[in-house]
Parts: sequence; C-alpha cells; structure tokens
Amino acid sequence: MLKDMDFGVYGKGIDGYIHYSLAMDRIQEEKESRKALMDEFDNDVDEMDELDNDEDNFDSDDLDSDDFGSDDFGGDDF
Repeated sequence: MLKDMDFGVYGKGIDGYIHYSLAMDRIQEEKESRKALMDEFDNDVDEMDELDNDEDNFDSDDLDSDDFGSDDFGGDDF
C-alpha cells in the first residue's frame, strides 16, 4: 500500500510520494533547461568560429619585430 511506503527525505505515504514526484519533475525540467542553454551556447560558439577569419594564421604576424626595448625590462643588469 502507498500509505506504508517510505520515500526517504521526501516523507512517507501519499505526502512522501507527492514530494518525491514533484522533485523528480523539477529535476527533469532543470535538466532540459540546462541542455537548452548549453545548446544555445554551442551555437553561439559555432557562430563565433565562422566569424573568425584569422584561422590561426600566424603568417601575417610580424614575429621578427622588436617591440620591446631594453628599458622595458629594467635594463641589462642580469
């Protein structure tokens, strides 16, 4: 019988069953909401990837330029 069943922290009997059932429904809703947010985030990231025209092309970077002088690092007193 339902009135003899124990649902742990949710209580016993019909009250425990109702609290347990509501908690499980809420968990499922939160899970679906979280998945929707993650899907939206993934889509935003994909759109940002499409807008990224650099494509990790370091050929355009001037890596040989010396943007820092010796004064920038406190001199040559090692």
